[in-house]
Amino acid sequence: MDIAELAVATVGLLVAVVSAHYARLAVVRRTPRKPPLPPSKPTPSGGAVPVRTDHDVFVSYSHADKELVTDLAGRLEARGLRVAYDEVVVRPGSIILHEIEQTIRDSAHGLLVMSPDSMASGPVMNEYYVLLQKSMYDGRLLIPVLVSDIDNDEIPEFVRIRFYSDLRDMTDKVFDERVDEIAEAVRRAS
Repeated sequence: MDIAELAVATVGLLVAVVSAHYARLAVVRRTPRKPPLPPSKPTPSGGAVPVRTDHDVFVSYSHADKELVTDLAGRLEARGLRVAYDEVVVRPGSIILHEIEQTIRDSAHGLLVMSPDSMASGPVMNEYYVLLQKSMYDGRLLIPVLVSDIDNDEIPEFVRIRFYSDLRDMTDKVFDERVDEIAEAVRRAS
C-alpha cells in the first residue's frame, strides 16, 4: 500500500466516523426527554421519604413467627404507630404479591423479623430486598428484629451491619422496652 492509498483510506475512515457521529446526534435530538422528577423531601439520613405513607412501618416476617409478630404489631399500634403486615392488608380476592408490594411502597419504614424460618423464606427475602432498596435509595429506616437464635451466616450482609432489636427469650417488661425503642426510632426517622 502506497502513501496515496493510505491517505485515501484514512480520509474514508474519518468521513465514516464523522457521519456516524452526526447520525447519532440526529437520533438523540429526536428522542423526547423525560421531564425532571420533582425534588424529594430530605430525611435525616440524607435520602428521601415518599410524600404519601399509609403506614408508619411494614413488618416482614415468616408465618412461623405469626404469634410474636401479632403481639409486636399490637404493641407498636398501642404506641400510636400505623403498622402493616400481610395479615392486615391482604383482603379476600386480592392478589397477595400486589398487595404486599403496594403496602411496602405506602409504608414509611420497615421491620425485618429474623428467625431461621424467615431467613429461609423466599417471600420474606423478596420483601427484604425491596425494603433494603427503599432504605438505600429513599432513606427509609430498615430495622432488623431478632426473634430467635439464628446462625450469623444466615443473616444477609446488609442486615449484619445494622443494629438490631433483640426480642429473644425476654420478660414482658424488657419486650415492652424494646418495642419502645423501635417505636421511637420509627418516629425519629419519620
